[in-house]
Amino acid sequence: MKRCFIFGALPVTALPEKPSPGDMVIAADKGYDTVVSLGLQPDLTVGDFDSRGKAPATDDLIVLPVRKDQTDVGYAVEAGFSRGYRDFVVYGGVGGMLDHTIANFAIAYDIVVRGGSAVFIGEECCFTVIRHGEKTFAARDRGRLSVFALGGTARGVTIRGLGYELDDGKIACTDHIGVSNEFIGKEATISVKDGDLLIIWQT
Repeated sequence: MKRCFIFGALPVTALPEKPSPGDMVIAADKGYDTVVSLGLQPDLTVGDFDSRGKAPATDDLIVLPVRKDQTDVGYAVEAGFSRGYRDFVVYGGVGGMLDHTIANFAIAYDIVVRGGSAVFIGEECCFTVIRHGEKTFAARDRGRLSVFALGGTARGVTIRGLGYELDDGKIACTDHIGVSNEFIGKEATISVKDGDLLIIWQT
């Protein structure tokens, strides 16, 4: 499956997930500078360029108004959807301004509700949303991982291979039982039969 890579305003120094031929690269506002610094060429650049100061001199540029109903990253996601992409990798969208990170939680949730998938990758942590499915982590992963329910109660939640396990349980959106679990050197799997889970882990 071809993927849409989006680069937001926050700095990125490593690419654990890299674009392949046929993937789309979208720079959102100051993310243009990040894309260029990584030796990549954006297929599309969008933004109001308030964080960059001015629009870059590049082809395939869409300048957005500062007063708008979507963030630059949100607009980039819509551009990806309109071009047929459903699998998104977003860099530079975790950390920095808390309100923008929360907005990205909503964007990731919306992508999954619309039948797509997304992972948001930051310098210190990443997150994804799963719906009626599962997410697997390699035995080499280290650090903490947290799981939260979105949009109600998630049922049939199973957590395997982490410090704290759960078998066919339920997590309500008001619960924080899933906070600060930990990798223990095993392959780990988180699955949900009915509902939506936000999964946040350290890089």
